[in-house]
Amino acid sequence: MIVSYQLEDFSSPCAIRGQFVMDRFENIGRPANMVWPHKHNFYEILWLEKGPSMHTIDQHSFELSLDSIFFIAPGQIHELEKAEELRGYSIMFTAQFLALGDRPPDMPAQLSFMENTYENPALSLPLKERDGLLASLNMLHAETGRTDRSVNIIRHLLLAFLFQVKRMVAEVPAFRQDNLQVMTVKKFKKLVENHFKQETRLSFFAEALFMTPAHLNEVVKAITGKTAGETIRERLLLEAKRMLIHGHLTVGQIAAELGFADFSYFSRQFKKQEGMSPATFRKMKID
Repeated sequence: MIVSYQLEDFSSPCAIRGQFVMDRFENIGRPANMVWPHKHNFYEILWLEKGPSMHTIDQHSFELSLDSIFFIAPGQIHELEKAEELRGYSIMFTAQFLALGDRPPDMPAQLSFMENTYENPALSLPLKERDGLLASLNMLHAETGRTDRSVNIIRHLLLAFLFQVKRMVAEVPAFRQDNLQVMTVKKFKKLVENHFKQETRLSFFAEALFMTPAHLNEVVKAITGKTAGETIRERLLLEAKRMLIHGHLTVGQIAAELGFADFSYFSRQFKKQEGMSPATFRKMKID
């Protein structure tokens, strides 16, 4: 069975627990006796300065060369050879970290190179682009290391870095197609994004994809590490948090907007997931 790691399994002084980690690759605290190959439930970008090493991802092997960046999406099974000899930077973050900003909640989907499992997994940095990208990387690293660091500044600097990469990736032709399971998960996520306020029944999404609920759960969990039902609930929770942070509706109005007829049930579900009430969450994020 392939081991799946969470973002909390990795540590650094430059970390926002459960959401974001950035540091020198060699300085990040990793699980004791970390198992290779493995997968994880977050995005990772590797910027390599010293190597090289072979990276195997979903049975496809790629040579990691100097001054290149590599993209790893949630659910991908990957293995780094001679990982202890690598030098460079690692940026790890969840989709939720980007989505909790004032940008559209489907931000990762707009960054296609982070969503496409096999297309352009690695990018060699041309000299004319390297300096600008490195400047953004250094700004991001400097902000994460400040004692008075700002989560919003980190999020915006990360987005600036990602959109610079996107511009570069657009110039590189794709050479592989996603497998059937990955395509199914993409379609499922798009359906969830379009219908989560109106539909939370797993059967609705399974029928739209011409699958049984059990098979849909199996496919989504194989790729993302979470069931389809968990994915739907997490999308609802994400929207609730976005509305609490950025909106002005009352908690009761937010519950109604998200299809909860029972306000107390919404509060209980929120507290079960976040460990605090919606009102407490809002106050913590505003203060």
